[in-house]
Amino acid sequence: MIQSRENTHKALKRMLANGPLTAVPKSPKDQALLLQLAASRFKPNKEYREREVNDELSRWLETFSAPFGIDHVTMRRLMVDARLLSRDKAGSTYRVNPEKLEKVDVEPAKILAEIKVEREARKKGRAS
Repeated sequence: MIQSRENTHKALKRMLANGPLTAVPKSPKDQALLLQLAASRFKPNKEYREREVNDELSRWLETFSAPFGIDHVTMRRLMVDARLLSRDKAGSTYRVNPEKLEKVDVEPAKILAEIKVEREARKKGRAS
């Protein structure tokens, strides 16, 4: 599912067009993109405790998800289900699956800010 930076940007712009996300996207393609973006927050070959995974996902989701929109637990579980994140047998440590990881260099928060600037410019243009 490797997408170009431009296609990733367009997809995120479409997903965030109405403001911060209020839920996990329904479209499998959009959901896969969001999971790849989440997985790219973690370093391959590094073990993370569950608390570290939760904290990183929480911080990241706060930047573009509405309060109570997407929670870190759901995101973590979806990443495990998609085999982007693996958990040890005890369930205490996690690792990113480097075979499934695609480095995606696009920040949803920046796209959300870009959309806001574009909206403001359109409003000013109409007011003139």
